[in-house]
Amino acid sequence: MLVMSMLGWGCSPAEPHISQELRVLADSVETAVGALNRPSEAEAAEAFSWADEQFREFNLLLGDGGVVVSKQEGAIISDVGRARRLLKDQAKRRISLPKSAERTMKQLRSLAEALSSGARTDAAGNAIDSAYVARETATELKIARDLVKALEETQNLAQRGIALRREVEARSDSLQTICRGRLARAILEGTDNTPVE
Repeated sequence: MLVMSMLGWGCSPAEPHISQELRVLADSVETAVGALNRPSEAEAAEAFSWADEQFREFNLLLGDGGVVVSKQEGAIISDVGRARRLLKDQAKRRISLPKSAERTMKQLRSLAEALSSGARTDAAGNAIDSAYVARETATELKIARDLVKALEETQNLAQRGIALRREVEARSDSLQTICRGRLARAILEGTDNTPVE
């Protein structure tokens, strides 16, 4: 953590726009973390659970080749798989990203405060000179911008996955009922393609 020593003025206070940019970006990270709850973690988890269960069921129904689907029906299964892929990493992302955000906001605000006040050294005893300011500012800005992108991407993936689930849910349920009927007929007629031992 960038805890700065106030033993003297190692350099003149940084240009106000640098500190302001750091603070604005810290606020942007905080906003992106808040937006991550729209849609909620529970909603994203429920949608993933549905898509995962549906996709596994289709694999079971179609796995031995006894049931054949049309191109249009295949597109429904493809949509279920796509919803599953969009939602699959939500749980991990929603744990790791807020933790990263908390660290990043603290770093940004600590650096902004140190530059505004003209701190002489950081907690490790490194001199805060122009090279230090350029290096640390560039590093923290990149980390924060990448984090905001990751937070926004996570929210976007959840929204798209949930929307796709809603769009395909009724058609998927209907297709599974149809596929179960086809499988039952295939078994009764002895055409389920199960290998004979």
